[in-house]
Amino acid sequence: MTGQWIIIPAAALLLAGAVSAGIWFYLRGKYIRFTEEVCRSIDNILAGKDPQSMETEEESLASKTAMRLKRLREITAASARESERQKQEVQSVVSDISHQLKTPIANVVMYCDTAMNPQLSEEERTHCMEVLKGQVERLDFLVQALIRMARLEQNMLRLQPQPTSLRELVNHAADIIRAKAAEKEIEVDTSCPEDAMLWCDEKWTLEALTNVLDNAVKYSPKGRRVQVCSECLEIYTKISISDSGIGILPEHINDVCRRFYREERAAKTEGLGIGLYLTREILDREKGYLKIFSEKNQGTTVALYLLNARG
Repeated sequence: MTGQWIIIPAAALLLAGAVSAGIWFYLRGKYIRFTEEVCRSIDNILAGKDPQSMETEEESLASKTAMRLKRLREITAASARESERQKQEVQSVVSDISHQLKTPIANVVMYCDTAMNPQLSEEERTHCMEVLKGQVERLDFLVQALIRMARLEQNMLRLQPQPTSLRELVNHAADIIRAKAAEKEIEVDTSCPEDAMLWCDEKWTLEALTNVLDNAVKYSPKGRRVQVCSECLEIYTKISISDSGIGILPEHINDVCRRFYREERAAKTEGLGIGLYLTREILDREKGYLKIFSEKNQGTTVALYLLNARG
């Protein structure tokens, strides 16, 4: 009997050891498979592919790891798309700037060479210098506009909204543009309530208004009228600037706010194609927006919506 009692615990120990060894080998195999799946998934992510398919139904370490790997894949893919978008954006900007600079620079070089000709008459030399002055001014305007655009896009300048008089703002913008309007015998009429107050950055909102007014004068025929009127709404004040110019084709209404975009019909009119783009960017940063209403050869109305000052 004593021998039997000794054999039973020994057998039990052997059985327990065998079970433990089996469990250990099972868990080790499962751990190795799990590790291999994780490594394959990470390799796929690094290669830009979908992660290795893993069981995600059960609430387990494998499922949690699989979910996080898939999330990592999504974040990595989104980051790659954003990087590519920014790369294309930079290439587009460089291309646009090169295109804008090419003509005035070529004109400067050509007229400089012409002006240096000793056989040129004084009258012809004076004409060359006038053209050169105009091209240099155009280059300066372009560079300054590009600087403003870059500062806005890179958030290098922070707008500082504060209570601003609507009437003073509109009158200031109209005064800036009136000399140019007078050259084309265009009247600029303004109508704004005296006590209306906006919540905006005065300097940059003036830039936005002036850009729209400049377009209105630029594309209006000689002797016409540009009208500026406003309407105080519950949250916003609507400032409408209307002209009777060439208008915008319906299919291009959404394009005119793109950077450097210009309709073919407007190619003969001097401009860079960034006025409305800057205006939209400024309004976006002030939590405002704009709408454009236009009809071919009948004119255009650009409505700027700016926040009312807090009471």
